[in-house]
Amino acid sequence: MAEERYEGLNLTPPAEGFELYRHKRAGNTATRGWSGLYWARRNEAGDYEIRSILKEGEGYSVTGGIFPKKGFEEHYERANL
Repeated sequence: MAEERYEGLNLTPPAEGFELYRHKRAGNTATRGWSGLYWARRNEAGDYEIRSILKEGEGYSVTGGIFPKKGFEEHYERANL
């Protein structure tokens, strides 16, 4: 089922320094069409800038804003796909 969740996603980083992160409870949700994945990179303050994951052939990754380090690391972990 996890493979289906990520099928067709563009897993090429949107810019330098971005790494793939996964919501820790993504596998426990029944939300249809949500991969639980985001691109994230640390900023100078140590917080995380996040961007959306797109499907292959879609436009550009969209910024999701800045998440404080503590909250982000509480809910997300590096993804090893």
